This record gives sequence, structure tokens and C-alpha cells, in this order.
Amino acid sequence: MRGRAGADRDRAHRCSGPRSSRSTGAPGPAACVIARFCLACGARLRRVRLEGRWRRRCPRCGWTFYANPVPAVAAVIVRRGRVLLTRRARPPYAGTWDAPGGFLEADETPERALRRELREEIGVGVRRARFVGFATDRYGSGGFPVLAAVYRVTPTSVTMRAADDVSEVRWFALAGVPWRAIAFPGLRRLLRRTLSGEP
Repeated sequence: MRGRAGADRDRAHRCSGPRSSRSTGAPGPAACVIARFCLACGARLRRVRLEGRWRRRCPRCGWTFYANPVPAVAAVIVRRGRVLLTRRARPPYAGTWDAPGGFLEADETPERALRRELREEIGVGVRRARFVGFATDRYGSGGFPVLAAVYRVTPTSVTMRAADDVSEVRWFALAGVPWRAIAFPGLRRLLRRTLSGEP
């Protein structure tokens, strides 16, 4: 007999998300969830036009699934006229460039997540962090929405190493940033604006 957890799994379709398996890229236990069945009464959801958007709603009890953005953080690190970028080691957009950062855990503030992600990905701490804006993107083609809080960061060290989801760490001259090879368009736009005032 299936337990409650098994029934809940049957009511949703999981997609590759922030906690995908490190080794295979397969969805992990906290992967993005797109509901197909009502999480309140179990009826199959219907796609309806609601509040000017297409949403999934229960015809029986009225429960509505909202595809809210997943919160994330990213760091803009500039030193002596160069900006630090990281090469993505895993999908989506494996092999493209990105700013170091990642997704928030449930109990984290953005600032705590920023410190954790920089330790995990490039092996440095945060000396100072100043919020510069939000970047909105999709996590891959057709993926879930992401809202990234972007910070201008002074790290505790300039000695960095690629780790976790990063295959390479590289400093780029501001005139030589590979804009077309940066993974996420929303982040790319915010990076351009943030770096435009640099000497």
C-alpha cells in the first residue's frame, strides 16, 4: 500500500531543478515541481486563464498552482579592471559562462546563501557584499522561473578554485567579456549595467 509520500509524488510531475542529482543531473528530492493533480483534493488540474495568465486550477475545489520563481543569488566580482566568471559544469547550459552563485536553501537569507555558494563553487569567503539588483531568468529552455539577487562582492581572497557545479574560474578584461557565451540573458543584462561604470 502506498504511503502519503507516494501519493503526493503521484500528484506531481518533477522537472530538473536546483537540487538535481550532482552526478546524473536527474531530479532530486527538492527538484522543481509542476503539479498535475490538486494537492488539496487529488483531482486532475485544468489549464485555465486566470488573472491574465495561464495557470493550473482544480475544477473541484478551486486550488491553484502558481509557478512562482525560485530564489537565487549571484556575485559580481571585479578586480583591477577584470571580472570573474565561472564556467558551468552541468546542465542547463553546461560549458557556458556564469556569475558564481546558486539557489537559496529554505532556511537561508540571500546573504547567507551568497556566502555558502561562493565557498562551494570557488572556495572564497565574502568580505563585503552590496546589492545591485534582481535578474529574472528561466532555468534552461522552458525551465522554471528564477529570481536572482545580484551582489557586487569583495572576496576574502583572490586565490580561487573551481569546485561543485563549476568547471573553470577565469578573469576577463572588461573589454573582453564573452557576452554571447553567458548563460542567462537576465543576468547578462544586469552584468552589463553593473560593469558599464567600471574604468
